[in-house]
Amino acid sequence: MTAQGEDLLAFLESAISLREQRAHALGGQSITVTDHGWTTQLGGGIHLDGGVLHEDEVAHIVLNDPAAVLRRCAADRKLLELHAGSMHSCPAKDETGYLDEWTQFDYAESCPVVRLIAEGYGWTEGER
Repeated sequence: MTAQGEDLLAFLESAISLREQRAHALGGQSITVTDHGWTTQLGGGIHLDGGVLHEDEVAHIVLNDPAAVLRRCAADRKLLELHAGSMHSCPAKDETGYLDEWTQFDYAESCPVVRLIAEGYGWTEGER
């Protein structure tokens, strides 16, 4: 792997592991919301009261509960297993922007899938 590819994979490992650790710290369970009391209990015993949160904030929390975070992390790890640090073909655009459906990537290169996963975890152009 090149330094850039190694940096990218190290960044992803750290970012995914951090999200997994935080989700497990909350019990790794789904969040449930009771009727109009908006009392939400997370696995770790944290209580959020609806007097502070708006309905859209509660909906956002529920959609990003620990169980959902763990599912996303597991899916990203499966994608990385297929695309990171291995020789494979992957759809990619060439320097003219044309989609070349069978671009070969070797062990030292990060394909677009790996870079897009990293972008979702906050990898920025400045880190590339």
